[in-house]
Amino acid sequence: MNEINQVTALFTQVKHDSEGKVVEHKRRFSNLNPSTSNDQIRTFSNIIERLTGEKYDKVEVTKTEALI
Repeated sequence: MNEINQVTALFTQVKHDSEGKVVEHKRRFSNLNPSTSNDQIRTFSNIIERLTGEKYDKVEVTKTEALI
């Protein structure tokens, strides 16, 4: 199995502005520990929500691995 060498998490918050248009606010965290599990990312998301007072509608994780 190939080794994961980079993990990035993207937290997205969807809001509606005064005109009713959808506006997305995103926070990106890169260079996370490559051995991080999905449960640890969820826990990290909850901690960031508590610290910032934001509520994230979507959490995306990008894992990069070397093929050769």
